[in-house]
Amino acid sequence: MRNTALDLPVVLVDDREKRPYTFARCRGDAREGYAPLAVPTRRVTLPTGDYSLDGLADRVAVERKSLADLYGTLGRRRARFQDELARLNALDAAFVVVEADWRTILRSPPPHSRLSPKSVFRSVVAWQQRFPRVHWWTCPNRAFGEMATFRILQRYVRDRAGS
Repeated sequence: MRNTALDLPVVLVDDREKRPYTFARCRGDAREGYAPLAVPTRRVTLPTGDYSLDGLADRVAVERKSLADLYGTLGRRRARFQDELARLNALDAAFVVVEADWRTILRSPPPHSRLSPKSVFRSVVAWQQRFPRVHWWTCPNRAFGEMATFRILQRYVRDRAGS
């Protein structure tokens, strides 16, 4: 199903997401008068990532990570996450959106994490080289991560439509 005002398929949200984006703060571009956008979403079980597009889940995905989730993933759930990165790397377009910038990631690790910030940084560097089709976005906060996720998905559709 396509939202004709945005020319964007329904955004699919993995039903395992504990704090899913609603895209309620998304606004149109100048040609839409910067009006608030009604971004249609549907909860489904995605094979890869946390966000994708209806009919395109086998081609594009965004994996969302909060700061605490990033540290937890790189520690206790490392092998599982590497498998996820391998699946993402097989897609046309794949992204990891982290809801923290590098300064926060390196200087303010979660209070109960025993993982060093240096290990997080080096793991991301290694994964970017091992999985070159997976693009990492560090964002200053959750709101920016939400907007980045929307714009990533929107750009994917626009590029394929030639606009």
